Amino acid sequence: MIKKTPPILTSETAIKLLNGKNYVSLDLGLTKVEVSQANTRYWLNEGEYIDQKDLLKITEDNRSIYFVLNKKIYMIAIAGKHFYKLVRTDGVPTLEIDGIRMHRTKDTTPEDDTARKLEILDIENGVVLDTCMGLGYTAIKAKENGADYVISLEYESNVIRIAQLNPLSLKLFTEEKIHKIIGDSFYILDGLPKDHFNYIIHDPPRHSSAGHLYGLDFYKKLFRVIKPGGKLFHYIGEPRSRYRGVNIRRGVTERLTLAGFTNVEYYPDVMGVICLRPTV
Repeated sequence: MIKKTPPILTSETAIKLLNGKNYVSLDLGLTKVEVSQANTRYWLNEGEYIDQKDLLKITEDNRSIYFVLNKKIYMIAIAGKHFYKLVRTDGVPTLEIDGIRMHRTKDTTPEDDTARKLEILDIENGVVLDTCMGLGYTAIKAKENGADYVISLEYESNVIRIAQLNPLSLKLFTEEKIHKIIGDSFYILDGLPKDHFNYIIHDPPRHSSAGHLYGLDFYKKLFRVIKPGGKLFHYIGEPRSRYRGVNIRRGVTERLTLAGFTNVEYYPDVMGVICLRPTV
């Protein structure tokens, strides 16, 4: 089990150290520690150090987030089938995949947007399904809001590795009541129990890259696993956005209704819909 991340550095932290401030955060603001300097080396926690020249490089990059491991610095980014990167925002970090941000950051922050979605869903207790884990902010907040436990699904192992390096995702790996499953939600749902979840949070990537998670077959699977009376939140995006001439919002509403959901209501401030599985 991951209990903490390696020392984390941003341009802001690097500037503070170079300006002689030796009491800084090495976990994106969660805590502060004292950093000692010996010549050009800055000694971090657990015997790690960073050289002055590396700190200078970090000061020139105000978007990226770095970590120190075995006295070497690395950007929190992974190049694979896609390019995954943890980037700074006005709030907690977000994940970029091929330069596309996985959280809303315009006129909001990832944590505020997550809090608002869960406020609308009104979780008090019960079992929550989080279909697209990402950095885990939704799963963490759902548990903090009173969920009995959360099952969170993630397709990309590289996304999980990024989350493991993000201090703000740490509870995803330390909270015993958050259970993680790696794989495509479309297929994982087939193995989940019927009528099991009180709430489902479906916050998928954009339609152009994950169209199967917007389809009727998938919505029928969501309907099968949610309890009668359960509530579903589904992020859609801009209500007027179109992909190849298709109105995403209208299509989602129609397909959710065909799957059996009722009371489909759009919330513009979070760009998503809330709907119910009827009790009868």
